[in-house]
This record gives sequence, structure tokens and C-alpha cells, in this order.
Amino acid sequence: MKKTGILLVSLLLLAGMLLGGCGKKQNPDVPSGMQLASSDEADYLFYVPEGWRVDKSSLYTSAYYSSGDATSVSATAFGMNLDDSTVSDWWDGYTEQFNSIYDSMEVTAEEDTKLGGADAVKYTFNAVLNEKEYQYIIVAALRKNYIYYVTYTSTPDYLEEHLSDLDLVLENFSFK
Repeated sequence: MKKTGILLVSLLLLAGMLLGGCGKKQNPDVPSGMQLASSDEADYLFYVPEGWRVDKSSLYTSAYYSSGDATSVSATAFGMNLDDSTVSDWWDGYTEQFNSIYDSMEVTAEEDTKLGGADAVKYTFNAVLNEKEYQYIIVAALRKNYIYYVTYTSTPDYLEEHLSDLDLVLENFSFK
């Protein structure tokens, strides 16, 4: 009787472990050293380095490095009226809104690139808000009536430290 009880408890524990693992989604396509930050509802896959903290509390997907180093990366998508719209048209509207909030903004580079295989533009710029300088890199692409953009934000002290992380994020960004 005692052996039967131990066997029954062992089988129940084994079944619990097996069933407990069923609820976890495993994505075998997650690149090594990365974690999936985008939600199932997003029509893109947004990966960030494993050490970064993912924030799913906002309307867009974002992650930041640490509380002491607030370098962040985010992915955003929203619909656009595509009657003659381009990434440049979006950028003009974006910078207009940005300038209405920040004290100053200076674009330091603009170049053609790819985002998830789509043609994109990479904008690098500095901005000042309340006497604090920030540096940004935005890669934006127009695809299927939506503008998609990945934003990297840092202070001058940490900008260079995480550029390789940004390269990994951009390299692994894809559309579903």
C-alpha cells in the first residue's frame, strides 16, 4: 500500500510538471542572447538583448537597460494615410511634434537602410529637454499602410556602450 501511494504521488508530480510546461510558449526562433519583447498582437517580432528589461505597460513595445542607465529601445507602428505618403512625410510631422516638446533638436545623420527587410531611413539626432541632452537613433519603414519605427534613446554617457545592442535589435527585427 505504501509503495502504491508513493507511486501515485510520483505520477501526479510528473503529470503536474509536464502539464505545467504546456502553458509556456516556447519560440525556438528567438535569436541566441535575445528575448522576445513584442506581444502576440503585434504584426512584427521585436527582440531585445536578454539583460534588458522589457516594459509592456505602454502602447508600444519597449525595453530599457537598467534603472541606473535608462538607455532604451522601442518599436512602434501606426496607420498612415498613404496618399503620396513617404517615410520623409512621416518624419516631417514627427519632428514638428518633437520640436514642440523639446528645447532643441539637431539631426546629425540621415541614411537609407532596411528594417525587417523593408526599405527604411535611419535618423540620428540630438535633443535637449530641461537642459538635459539626449541622443536618438530612429529607423523608420513604411509597410502595408503603417509606419514602423524603432527608437533608440540614450544620454551621451551611454550612447556608444549600447550601439552593438541596437545593431542586434535592428538585425533581428522582422515582420510576421
